[in-house]
Amino acid sequence: MKVTFYGTRGSISVSGKEFSQFGGNTACILLTFSNGRIAILDAGTGIRKLGNDFQARSIEQYDNIFIGLSHTHWDHIQGFPFFQPAYNPMRHFTIAICGKGREPISLEDIFKTQMDGVYFPKSLDKMGASLTFWQPDLTCFKTPSGIHIIASRHNHPRGAYSYRITEGDTTLVYCTDIEHGEEIDNKIVSMSRNADLLIHDAQFSPEELKEKRGWGHSSWEQAIEVAKRAGVKKLVLFHHDPEHNDTFLMKMEKECQKQFPGSFFAREDTEIEI
Repeated sequence: MKVTFYGTRGSISVSGKEFSQFGGNTACILLTFSNGRIAILDAGTGIRKLGNDFQARSIEQYDNIFIGLSHTHWDHIQGFPFFQPAYNPMRHFTIAICGKGREPISLEDIFKTQMDGVYFPKSLDKMGASLTFWQPDLTCFKTPSGIHIIASRHNHPRGAYSYRITEGDTTLVYCTDIEHGEEIDNKIVSMSRNADLLIHDAQFSPEELKEKRGWGHSSWEQAIEVAKRAGVKKLVLFHHDPEHNDTFLMKMEKECQKQFPGSFFAREDTEIEI
């Protein structure tokens, strides 16, 4: 399994030379499996560049490309109207949030609303590609290509979902936009157990977290605690705050690596083979 980061930022995209090393686009990750098939995690502004790279990467998968969402806050869906492959009538995408405990709200309506004429010149039904919206009340399932997925709801304003994705003997855990509270969420520790790679929200420093309780995010210190308890091999700290520039993140990364040598901060365009 290969992981490619197209958006690593949280809350809102940023630009400027002080953000060039870690990137300014909001959350989006491309997964490439051993059989060549792909899936996408979240559709923040990074999905625009991902779409532009489809041809350059010779991605010829047209049927049922899976876009799994952690949740539908704007920084996780706002890039979709600029995702060029979704304008190709030959392509089919399944946009999904998986897991129990969701609010009874239509995923399709959320995407339609952000492309309403008040906000965007092109409506969702005029994009061109075939779009299926899937909201299964499932915590565990296997795809036709043999990928095993476990979904778990975690604490975030209006809820969000973590995913454990296993192909053969390789496991990735994606856990962003999570607030642990006073204690580390043991469900996330269990979900992350022995993972080859854990991608975990680390938007705040421990000092910032004290002032931002209720915002729905974690500190890098909490992410490291999850990784240690779960025995993960590598930890990627993700969902960088828009106020954290390269200098700040590099300083924090060095501190994290003292505490967990197998950790690093997510950078746009980075590829990781696991």
